Amino acid sequence: MRIIFTLLLCSLYSITSFSQNYVGNWIGEISIPNGKLDFAFKITKHGGNYNATMDIPQQGLNAAKAESAILKDTILTIAFPNFNLEYKGSLNANDEIIGNLFKGGYPAPLNLKRGEIILNRPQEPKPPFNYYSEDVTFKTSDNLKLAGTLTLPKEKGKFPVVIIISGTGPQNRDGEMFNHKPYYVIADQLTKNGIGVLRFDERGVGKSKGNFDTTTIAVSASDIKSAINYLKTRTDVNVKKIGLIGHSIGGIVAPKVASEINDINFIVLMAAPGVNGDKLMLSQKAALERTMGMNELQIAQGQELVKGAYDIVVSTNLDNQVLKDSLNSFYINKYGKMFPENQRIGLVNQITKNEILSLIRSKPSEYLEKVACPVLAINGNKDFQVPSKENLNAIKMATKKSGNKNVKTVEFENLNHLFQKCNTGMSSEYSQIEQTIAPEVLDLITNWVKEQIE
Repeated sequence: MRIIFTLLLCSLYSITSFSQNYVGNWIGEISIPNGKLDFAFKITKHGGNYNATMDIPQQGLNAAKAESAILKDTILTIAFPNFNLEYKGSLNANDEIIGNLFKGGYPAPLNLKRGEIILNRPQEPKPPFNYYSEDVTFKTSDNLKLAGTLTLPKEKGKFPVVIIISGTGPQNRDGEMFNHKPYYVIADQLTKNGIGVLRFDERGVGKSKGNFDTTTIAVSASDIKSAINYLKTRTDVNVKKIGLIGHSIGGIVAPKVASEINDINFIVLMAAPGVNGDKLMLSQKAALERTMGMNELQIAQGQELVKGAYDIVVSTNLDNQVLKDSLNSFYINKYGKMFPENQRIGLVNQITKNEILSLIRSKPSEYLEKVACPVLAINGNKDFQVPSKENLNAIKMATKKSGNKNVKTVEFENLNHLFQKCNTGMSSEYSQIEQTIAPEVLDLITNWVKEQIE
């Protein structure tokens, strides 16, 4: 009897242990028309409650928190309502979760096994480093603490410093996306060549305080000015040789700052818009749709869908709920029930995000025409987010009006928006490419900056 009871206890313990086996790192993939889409889930348990995060590397989604993770009758349900996604699966005897990913209620088989997605990033800097690195903080004009990293060639001295201005969306100091850390790579390259670099987490990201949702081009410019004020307090910075490197929307912020204060020695614009924001968004949409094989009629219809909304945004100073109401009324009056409500609301919410709103209303030429310091503007000819030719030409024209003689523009062959050597230039490639930034881009930036600080 005692043996039977002992076996029963062992059996119960085994069942209990098995029920805990949802905890851990899980990976799987679903089939899509052009290949596969990788998923990674991290499942934890605290006080009897499950929590989960999700990564979709090809789409740049990292550690998205589930609203709920509930185990009921051996079925684990993980909900991500912000993405209209839900995963349901059950653990089998082979320690696999067999289940489906539901998108808008439609299932796609997604079976998970234990493991982590490991992406090779050979350019990511690895210690030991032959330069000085310090974690720093500084206060913004509205008294928020932003956190970053300052790298200098040596611990003692007085060095030129570049501030990196990140692109669209909430980004940390390394510009981390798709497991690439481009700003870290740039900082490493420049610092090894005698140029200090300050890079920092944006508002509400990483160790920085605040809320990214409040970010606009003007707010970002103000934060860069605060970073400059911080650098001026340091004895190891040559305050007469402070430069800016702006990527994507950061390439609008850089000339804005340079046109408003006299502290900037040079600016580097990486895949920076030169045309007005509404035109940029339309050309970006058309370029992407052409690479997806859409015909010109479909592209024209897509342009019509958003152009009217952009016209409203640009022609008014409306914001927040008043603008949302105006855009919703526009779409209802124009398309009625032909435009599904959930899609209409989703588009309006996207357009009216503070950062996107400021991008649509932006006029880079107004800043570029006032920039007196040296300018290097670069782009790749397979950039479909900021198409290279029209934007580099616009930058040339605007800087010419200012009489600025020290302006250099370079278009690289077969590089995408992130300056990776690529095949198509589509964002779906970003995570699949091991290269973070093409070496020729790093070399050009380094050599050009060195010329400006000599």
